[in-house]
Amino acid sequence: MRILVISDSHITNPNQGFFLKLDKEIKKSDCCIHAGDFTDYSIYEELSKRIKTYAIAGNMDDEVILQKLPQKNIFKLSSFAFALTHGSGTSKTIEQYVRHQFQKDFEKIDIFIYGHSHQAADHKINDKIYFNPGSVGDTITTPEKTYGIIEIKNGRLNRSIKRIG
Repeated sequence: MRILVISDSHITNPNQGFFLKLDKEIKKSDCCIHAGDFTDYSIYEELSKRIKTYAIAGNMDDEVILQKLPQKNIFKLSSFAFALTHGSGTSKTIEQYVRHQFQKDFEKIDIFIYGHSHQAADHKINDKIYFNPGSVGDTITTPEKTYGIIEIKNGRLNRSIKRIG
């Protein structure tokens, strides 16, 4: 299984070239996880037409997204439990926020996916994976636009961060 992981699109129109940049990855992937800050519900709708999408609302999302999408979600893909939230705080405190959001279900979660900081991250803490794909729409607070790929093969989660050229 191949999963496209994106966050922090920060666009208001699906015709802004966003889908052209990710079209190859969308076609190669089985599903997409979006960690919030679409900004406009039309982006979620368009993405969902192209690929099965697991998504949550972010702090910069419009009122429609806030009403239609949850703030956090736990779901299974293959045999792995994914926890999805946008995040809050600084890049130094965001993982603490993420752990707190899923405190009740912490032990059963294999991978935490989050956004907000626009800083890509991929590491383990006490056998739990923390994965932030960075931002596919921002180069103001980070030098490059990035997204993530997670592949589930042979009972393992293989992860990578990719740059948008």
